[in-house]
Amino acid sequence: MKIHGNAFFVEGYLTSRISFTGNTMKHIYLQKVISGLFMVGCIMFTTIVQASSFKKDELEAYIRDSMEKWHVPGLSIAIVKNGETILSKGYGVRELGKNDVVDENTLFPIAGSTRSFTASALAILVAEDKIDWNDRMVDVLPGFRTGSDLVSNYATIIDALANRTGLETEVLSWFPHPDVSRAELLGRLRYVKPAHEFRSDKGVNLLMIVAAGEIIPAQTGISWDDFVRVRLFDPVGMKHSITGPHLFGGIVNIATPHAKAGGELVPVAHTRTSNIGPTMSIYSSASDMAKWLLFQLANGKVGGEAIIPEEEIKMMRSSHSPRNMKFPGVVNNFASEGLGLLISDSAKGHKIYSGGGDVDGMESFHAFIPELDLGIAVMANTHQVVPQRLTTWIIDRFTDAPMRDWVSEGLSAYERQFAQFFSALEKNRQDNTDLSKKTSLPMQEYAGLYQHPLLGNLKIEYNVNGLSFILGQEYKGALKHANHDTFYLDVKTPYIAKYLLKGPARFIINHKGKIASLFVENREFQKVDVITKVSAGEK
Repeated sequence: MKIHGNAFFVEGYLTSRISFTGNTMKHIYLQKVISGLFMVGCIMFTTIVQASSFKKDELEAYIRDSMEKWHVPGLSIAIVKNGETILSKGYGVRELGKNDVVDENTLFPIAGSTRSFTASALAILVAEDKIDWNDRMVDVLPGFRTGSDLVSNYATIIDALANRTGLETEVLSWFPHPDVSRAELLGRLRYVKPAHEFRSDKGVNLLMIVAAGEIIPAQTGISWDDFVRVRLFDPVGMKHSITGPHLFGGIVNIATPHAKAGGELVPVAHTRTSNIGPTMSIYSSASDMAKWLLFQLANGKVGGEAIIPEEEIKMMRSSHSPRNMKFPGVVNNFASEGLGLLISDSAKGHKIYSGGGDVDGMESFHAFIPELDLGIAVMANTHQVVPQRLTTWIIDRFTDAPMRDWVSEGLSAYERQFAQFFSALEKNRQDNTDLSKKTSLPMQEYAGLYQHPLLGNLKIEYNVNGLSFILGQEYKGALKHANHDTFYLDVKTPYIAKYLLKGPARFIINHKGKIASLFVENREFQKVDVITKVSAGEK
């Protein structure tokens, strides 16, 4: 899960730590890029208005080539320029093995771009004098509390939206637990400790974005979902967009996620993100994102009517926290956090406002450049895709930057990093495996329920094939014996869990010769004799 924010994507990078012996290895940043599959020859309904500086045929040839080379089942794109939609189109299929095509109304998750909607919703409340950007979270969100007294007492709405609280990311506190409510997830914030200094330039905690979104029901009595729909989707004209996968209902025009299994790209289940809605759960389409981009480039106006006053638009686009990062083409000389947006510069020095990221098997990116009156949104249904690369190529075409094949360049680096990640992980496991060092207890004794106040329930089960695990409701796999009472985690589903649960799993035996706890990802889960609930929704 990556967000541009998530796994998980943080301004264009997936942060992974390999740890087998207990020592944290160097963070590696997996930079995703456009990949492609034989394109099934499907190019859908198109809305095009020719613009003199835009070569549509050149772009479409590049998209087709990228998809064919790098195995992209389906892709959707919107480009707006000078107040008009010049491209709103779908390519390929919604799901491999089926003939359902992607069109301009096909829904994709927009992942981290959801943050921009949450910030915009709060901007409306600021304009209505219901809140102030500098209000302390504790004053506008009853019960707000984190593992840092400094953050708990002094963090403002700006601190939450600009990712400057310094709190640890803690992806495992929410991704494996889709059945846990937003309120319960926010209750877990009290266990999240700081990883960096308060108001420093480091750290992204997505639960803080969820907390910011929950200010809306706390102050208005209207859910975040309903507020976004009524106050943003409806006036902007986003007829197809929904605030999360819980609203799929009878909608059929939805792209299916794809991930690699055994070297092959296969359909996978949608990540259930509704309980972390304000940070990454919105699903949208090319046609709707075109309208969102036009809305942004009109500085919060629709048909001349202000939905968000320009004063609050400026606040969201102001720099609130510097970022020390690079992402070729999108981040060149500077990067900083606005409110729900990353602020950076293009190859030609134009200021870019952007957002995006991925959920398992899907990726999206949107960017707009006010000084060029240009906006772009790209969405694709494979975990290998980074629409940032295609967006960069398009920006370059509008700014006469030197021609570079951003997609292919990025994919080569991406594939190397993936190979290095899994190679290092496997070597670490092999180096620490010695099956002559037997377990202290019979294998079935390791089964049971283990609990952590932040990461929830970890259930270990035993059968004739050995030990298996379930973290929360979603993360599943096997425990493979390494040595003594140490195992490694062989993750089966979902795909992103392969980066987040890398092992080891080390059981602790107490003085009575019984298993007391289990360490996973440097977190100690206590074994419980009677199955109890960490929170409602976890069984």
